[in-house]
Amino acid sequence: MKNFELIEHTADVRLKIEASTLEELFEIALSGMAEIIKKDVCQNECTIQKEINLNSIDPTALLVDFLSEVLSITHSEKIVFCKINFEELIDTKIRCIVFGAKVDGFDEDIKAVTFHEAEIKKTSKGNFETIIIFDI
Repeated sequence: MKNFELIEHTADVRLKIEASTLEELFEIALSGMAEIIKKDVCQNECTIQKEINLNSIDPTALLVDFLSEVLSITHSEKIVFCKINFEELIDTKIRCIVFGAKVDGFDEDIKAVTFHEAEIKKTSKGNFETIIIFDI
């Protein structure tokens, strides 16, 4: 089940994510961030690959750290990443390849991924959910 909803705010964008697995949660967060940065870029062929290896203290911090790392590469190389191939994902570690496409510019310039309101929780249905706030 893939489900996210953009919630507008004056200085930031909130991304509410719900997924049936932790992997799916990371996938949705990545594609949601990509959609904010450059609309419809994920419909293009995403052939540029970057390896990401991160450790963190818990799943929430890992998600924020992961998105922040991808955002840093996005800004420095003008690549928007849409897809992910997991080599390893546990509560405190991610090792993956992200796939993206080169862009000329951004529709929305995300300055940072914040920890504010971020907390990965299990719903009563057994799904994972969180809110990610992007500072724009």
